[in-house]
Amino acid sequence: MESFCKVSTIAFFVLASGVFLSSPTQAIRTSDHDFGVALEPSSHNGDDIIPIELSHYLHECLKKIGEECGSIFFTRIFIGKKNVIPAGCCQKLLDMGEECHYTITATVISRPEFRANATLYETRAIDAWNKCSQ
Repeated sequence: MESFCKVSTIAFFVLASGVFLSSPTQAIRTSDHDFGVALEPSSHNGDDIIPIELSHYLHECLKKIGEECGSIFFTRIFIGKKNVIPAGCCQKLLDMGEECHYTITATVISRPEFRANATLYETRAIDAWNKCSQ
């Protein structure tokens, strides 16, 4: 189980930082939240990639949340484990900001392996934000 969590944390950071090629996604709106990620085609192979500006933005967001807290939120949102969110991680999430939180979520959801459950992940992301912002 511990190795799975390490793998999921690494996967989260790699996916969200834009290292992997990504498929295009539509903007998904749930109430006030926009889960769309603007992807643009690569000039060399026709695949869709995360634009460099978005990659830099995500990298800055992920630095703010940190690996330990990132793992907690990834597990809660994408695996569905109702883990306890430490107060320090909630504070890091709030300091990181709502825009970063939803952009990271949208970036992971844009991957084909996560897209089928997009609505579920979006709901969990909103729930995590609301839990920390209370």
